[in-house]
Amino acid sequence: MSAEMKYKMPFNYVQVVIAGFSAVVTSVFVFFISGVAAGSMRFTGGIFPNVDFFGIVRFIALPFLILGFLTFLIGRARPGFCKFAQWAGAAVMVVFIINPILFAADLASGIGLSLILLVVAASWYMAVDNSNKLVRKSKLERLQAKQLRVA
Repeated sequence: MSAEMKYKMPFNYVQVVIAGFSAVVTSVFVFFISGVAAGSMRFTGGIFPNVDFFGIVRFIALPFLILGFLTFLIGRARPGFCKFAQWAGAAVMVVFIINPILFAADLASGIGLSLILLVVAASWYMAVDNSNKLVRKSKLERLQAKQLRVA
């Protein structure tokens, strides 16, 4: 008898919360470094006219937590969705880099917001990817056990 239990979960949601927190902390650090480098964080067009501390926290933490929870719920029914969500989230953040490049009032602001978007993309990708490895590993173990039962 084994006391090992297996749950049907696509990933550990706490992992997404930790990655979201680290993305916020790193992004705030980049924001302040950009300010020290004379970045105004003002933009001549695009989605937002300016970026501030609370905007960074709000627009990183809330989507990370909400979309991470939705990915968790959908991934329970269809674990393959996690891989799609992993790539889609990272791709959207990389595409959004166009906004600071085109509309930055100064170079430090453009580079700063571009780095913030790359940090968020990498955090999302790693949070969902690490959990996908656990799902893939359990699938491989189930396949091997099935093959052993057949043989």
